Amino acid sequence: MKKWLKHIVGIVIIILLLFYLVKHWHNLKALLRLGIKELIVLYFICILQIICSASLIKYLLSVLGVKALLWDLVLLQNTSVILNYLPMKFGTLFQANYLKRRYGLSYARFAPIFMCIILLMIITASTIGITVLLIVYGLTIYEHKVLALIFFVSLLLSIFFLFIPIPNSFGPEKLKIILRKFLTGRKEITHSPKVIFISILFLMGNFMLVALRLTILYHSLGEFIHPGGYIILGALAFLAKYIGITPGGLGIREIVLGYSSFVLGIPLEIGLLAAVIDRGIILSFLFVIGGICAAWLWHKYPGDFRKSQISLSESD
Repeated sequence: MKKWLKHIVGIVIIILLLFYLVKHWHNLKALLRLGIKELIVLYFICILQIICSASLIKYLLSVLGVKALLWDLVLLQNTSVILNYLPMKFGTLFQANYLKRRYGLSYARFAPIFMCIILLMIITASTIGITVLLIVYGLTIYEHKVLALIFFVSLLLSIFFLFIPIPNSFGPEKLKIILRKFLTGRKEITHSPKVIFISILFLMGNFMLVALRLTILYHSLGEFIHPGGYIILGALAFLAKYIGITPGGLGIREIVLGYSSFVLGIPLEIGLLAAVIDRGIILSFLFVIGGICAAWLWHKYPGDFRKSQISLSESD
């Protein structure tokens, strides 16, 4: 019930945002100049993001001794992202189950990859965001101080959870085995400066693609701010993605980007419109390309789409 409630909240927020934009449409319709060329570029950026994310997963799997095909992981990434808009984070469960069935990666070994990608992504976005904010905008106004605080707290918490020591000698024997596998995988990733560095390079590539997509959207609405502003918005888009109030930050991401755009000197209604259009680009890409990938994997491996309940007995 809680999972369904999150979807309802997200849909309600999106409806309210659309209602707000409709009220201001007479001021916005003359600004929007999003042509076919821009749309092609935006969708191409989405493709590059998926390839970049799949390449990072491939690299981290190789660190754990698992050799996977990039094309296979591209299909999996497209499918898991769209399935995460369903209740119960089905996309993540599907991804873990698929890697276990196809490549023998246990759930306990999948968890450190999943955790490290999220935390390193937040660390990357927060570091770049706060750096650009300090250099370009400074902290002379209250709103900039709030943004800096959000980046700083996100950075500290992510570093803490990425490297915090966890004892592996408590609980039942099966839990000890699972925890030991998880900690071994985390150590292989986090204790290697080379692995951290290469992972951050992949994440920076993904991050800059998000910033580029937002730049194109704001320019199509006639807004031209300092390039650093788009980088800050890209960082906030990354952080809003992991606010667990709604699936995929549905509605929350739009509010964060809209208000942050206003703080950076863009009218609120234009910031919200750009964020809503960006969501539309993402969802249309996912439903078409992600739907094709999901249909292909369902055709090949229909058993993988049965919702798997990860238990202690399945973790080996």
